[in-house]
Amino acid sequence: MFFSHPAMKYSDIVDYDKLDPFKEEAIKRFRVSLANPKRLGVGIVPETIGETAVAVDLGIPHFYVAFNIEGLGTKNMIAEAMAEKQRIGKGIKLDRRVLFSGIGQDEMAMTLNDLAAIGATPILFEPIIATGSSDYLVDQDVANGLLDGFEMGAQMARVAIPGGETPTLVGIVGENTIDIAGASMGIISPKQRILTGRGIEEGLTIYGVESSGIHSNGVSLARRIAEKTKDGYFTALPTGRMLGKALLTPTTIYSPFLEKLAEERVDLKYVQPITGHGWAKIMRSKKDLKYVIENIPEVQEEFALMQEAGPVSDLEAYKTWNMGVGLVLFAPSRDSSAIKRAGERSGLQVYEMGSIQNGEREVVIVPKNISYKPKKQ
Repeated sequence: MFFSHPAMKYSDIVDYDKLDPFKEEAIKRFRVSLANPKRLGVGIVPETIGETAVAVDLGIPHFYVAFNIEGLGTKNMIAEAMAEKQRIGKGIKLDRRVLFSGIGQDEMAMTLNDLAAIGATPILFEPIIATGSSDYLVDQDVANGLLDGFEMGAQMARVAIPGGETPTLVGIVGENTIDIAGASMGIISPKQRILTGRGIEEGLTIYGVESSGIHSNGVSLARRIAEKTKDGYFTALPTGRMLGKALLTPTTIYSPFLEKLAEERVDLKYVQPITGHGWAKIMRSKKDLKYVIENIPEVQEEFALMQEAGPVSDLEAYKTWNMGVGLVLFAPSRDSSAIKRAGERSGLQVYEMGSIQNGEREVVIVPKNISYKPKKQ
């Protein structure tokens, strides 16, 4: 791909090389605290430290409890920007409630998908919606849109939302925006369903599950690209959809699909949501194995437009966005039919993307001639 302008990088906005050391140091420093629950006969399952969620052993033979907390990021700012354009009279007809109706589902997907990735069935979720001004939630279109999204997410994932928190953080959060986060809890039953990557090995097939679009990662780069274009979020895609509306497509909640995999008795070895770090997340396991991707799906039109408009290289795009694959599974090839059957039952396309091979830890995307290796310590 030839670029006439300097290529854009996500690290110019969000630099994981600067953030990750803090996370790693936090895990190291907090490790001593893991012994504290033992006084109650409760223990943290050590293999889940550093995974997408943590499992807790209550001493009950049949199940673990799982917990996760995640933030949404900046996706709500797309809806806010589009609603503001309409408010100041740009001749654009939009249903403002609909603009905000996927945001709640987006936040729920961020935490529920991570929870389900260690083998947990989610049972409850609670949000934190921090505002910079109490006036933000007075707007009934915005408030009802947000509630619509949480309500839809709860029905999709079959979880309870027993409460939440709505702090007003004047001077920390801007008056015209919000910061959304949330936590979820689930159970891993039976305990043998726990997924920590222990079973990853050479010869397993790598399966990809389609995404609904950008989901909620790499959105800051998408926003920066939209700001560069003449029509911004109202830029027309080849199908006629607005770029902003495509970016606001709600994130897929994968926990019902993973429940169906359990019903199909699929021998899952590991599951990885494609979130921050993009396809480099495929090598989350610390084992020295090579993940060779030989088949990739065609990307959604919004990714193609953003790559061209950025411009954004393939190397950068696949380590920033999900590029059409929101979840990766590692399982034996003999389970291919069962996995695809679960996908059909869930309305999701499943791709056989490649295989795990012996070798230095690396993700190789053959069709794009690119690879990702872990940063050397």
